[in-house]
Amino acid sequence: MAECVVCGESVPVSDACRHCARPVCDDHREPPAHDCPGVESDSRVWYTDPDAGRDGRTGGRELSNPRRLAAGVAVAVLVALVVGGILAAGGAPALDGVDDERLEALVVAEVNDARTARGHAPLEPNASLAAVADAHSADMAARDYVNHTAPNGSGVAERYERFGIDCFGSENIYYTPNGALLVSERTLAERVVAEWLDSPGHRETLLGNFSRQGIGVVVAGDGGVYVTQNVC
Repeated sequence: MAECVVCGESVPVSDACRHCARPVCDDHREPPAHDCPGVESDSRVWYTDPDAGRDGRTGGRELSNPRRLAAGVAVAVLVALVVGGILAAGGAPALDGVDDERLEALVVAEVNDARTARGHAPLEPNASLAAVADAHSADMAARDYVNHTAPNGSGVAERYERFGIDCFGSENIYYTPNGALLVSERTLAERVVAEWLDSPGHRETLLGNFSRQGIGVVVAGDGGVYVTQNVC
């Protein structure tokens, strides 16, 4: 359980603002009620270029809080999150552990299958973006949270800057509490991408005008699976 950022009421992790991904109760769900640092109610991405927008990018706006700006980095941040449910398939035997490297490769393939099936170019694998994604998944697992913003307040822009990445990018995250209940890594990879496609904000990132991606998967000691996708 998480706590509402306004009143401290206990809420499920899945009860997050779709704009800033912070936990909120029903009384404080509307952006004005929790001083939402995300985007306006009809937008799901933002860009952090303090000087100007980027041609050809829609649905974003300049961040109003200068503390969220990272010099030299222009990053569009998807502020929705997906918390995956437990999926067990038709009595089939469960996975005996999850191979994170195999799952990463399968998610990469599933993302590109989804893009090419819809007329978009596949995303090239990128080691720097994969390092960002791995680091964020590991941090979420270690500190038990599911969010684009770390407990210390650092966000996607800071992570891109820390790894020397300067681009207009975006991020998807996914969490399921027990990936080992799925019957194979492929089933789990299909589930991750299907959930992203079912969420308008995640879908916008997955099918967006990007050319590179990195996928980071970390399996926690309790069986929870954390997946991060970073794109440029």
